[in-house]
Amino acid sequence: MITYLSIYIYLSIISLSEIKLSEDTKRSYFFFLFIFMLLFISGRHYVGGDYIAYLNLFNEAKVNDFGGFSRLQGLNYIIQFVHALNLNYFFFNFLCALAFLAGIFNFLKISNERLFIFILLIPTMIYVVGMGYTRQSVSIGFLCFAIYYWSENMNMKKYIFFILSVFIHISSIIFIFLLFFKSYEKIKFSKLFLLTIFTTSFLFLFYYLYFNNFDNLSSAIGLDYRIVKNSPLKYLKFLAHIVPCLVFLIFIKRFNKDKKLYPLYFFFLLAIVSVIILMLVFKQLAEESSYVDVIADRVLLPFLLIEALIFVRLYSLIDLEYKFLFKLLILFYFGLMLFAWLEFADNSFAWQPYRSIFLEW
Repeated sequence: MITYLSIYIYLSIISLSEIKLSEDTKRSYFFFLFIFMLLFISGRHYVGGDYIAYLNLFNEAKVNDFGGFSRLQGLNYIIQFVHALNLNYFFFNFLCALAFLAGIFNFLKISNERLFIFILLIPTMIYVVGMGYTRQSVSIGFLCFAIYYWSENMNMKKYIFFILSVFIHISSIIFIFLLFFKSYEKIKFSKLFLLTIFTTSFLFLFYYLYFNNFDNLSSAIGLDYRIVKNSPLKYLKFLAHIVPCLVFLIFIKRFNKDKKLYPLYFFFLLAIVSVIILMLVFKQLAEESSYVDVIADRVLLPFLLIEALIFVRLYSLIDLEYKFLFKLLILFYFGLMLFAWLEFADNSFAWQPYRSIFLEW
């Protein structure tokens, strides 16, 4: 636990100090931060919820070229590439972490508060997803590129990275609105209504034709029986998604001034509310109701990016005499979530203690 908390606290202190640095110094700092996090994530040794599962699939693919292909989808090509070079599991994790962090650091360019956003991503996006859900982390890395290129209205690159993201992990399809709306675009409810009908119909059709039941869907997302077991903290996860929604609604007039990213904030709210409502409905209708919570949780994971962006944007928009204390309050809230996960989550034992492969040699 100390290792994870120490990184978070150290970066929080740096952010709170608000030291004025030149652009060259900032670039150097973020470069070394990127390298450190890359080695920290890729160098984990039997650490993370999926470490052993992916190690087994990696070894299976070495014997059988198509081993685990249906379960890993696009990630299988990375495995085959690593095997073709006769490299080991560490290099597979290295490539996955590289794709993930390259996307995250590209996403940070959306805001002037890059370090602040990164710190807020540490508890869940970096530690839980980056070190726990390998396939989805790669997908989110590509999705980060798609979101950044969407913000810059670079359509071709946006399409390419969005398709790659969905190809790696199906949950990223919830960001399909990126294909139909541009940054700075004013939300027209007629277009929104048609898009909602089309997207909902397409997703239901896709589900019945391709998955047909929650067992197949959970397998495609990468769940197993141990993950599906009920957790006492599972509903707190959804509460954590609701808090930034409330922040957005309370300060919606201020967020509306950010014309560039307002469509992103708006669809974040729409998606969070829709997924939670659908989760409650399916729990009443579906026999495999235990799967529904976890599927909804995994579908909402990419929105952790937007949630961090909302809190940082709120900090920038509000004109308070004591902005330092407001920033400290936000950092404390996210730090508290990190502590609660490390201390009370059913699966947090898989992350503790942190072990590095570089110290095992």
